[in-house]
Amino acid sequence: MFSDGGGSGDVDGGVDAESTRRIAEAWMRAVTSCDVDAALALSSPSIVYTNGGHLRLYEGHDGLRDIIEDLARLSGFLDVAVLSAVAEPGIVALKRLETYTLPEGGVEIPALSFVEVEGGVVTRWEDYKDLRTLNTISE
Repeated sequence: MFSDGGGSGDVDGGVDAESTRRIAEAWMRAVTSCDVDAALALSSPSIVYTNGGHLRLYEGHDGLRDIIEDLARLSGFLDVAVLSAVAEPGIVALKRLETYTLPEGGVEIPALSFVEVEGGVVTRWEDYKDLRTLNTISE
């Protein structure tokens, strides 16, 4: 399914696996650090975001701005780390860990993002989070 990210051939319109990985990681850093200008520069104007299983859909640069505004509201309470990346030309799987700092302590939410890259920009972001920790806390 995915290679080890070490591809070097010119595939998928000039984007190889390594270039795809670098673009996706830079884009994710820009989004999670709330760097709107950098995130928009690395995003297609028609980017689509879906949150797996939660019926959330954001479209275009306005949708990306909304996501970044939501993340900015969590500033100081949320840390996002990319733990690993696996890439093929045009798509990257980013394993992430979201750590929320609450008065009661920290909550870690594992997440997986599939980021599609075309023409040097991100065109689609599908996000999946393991909410078992939150479900346990809320019970």
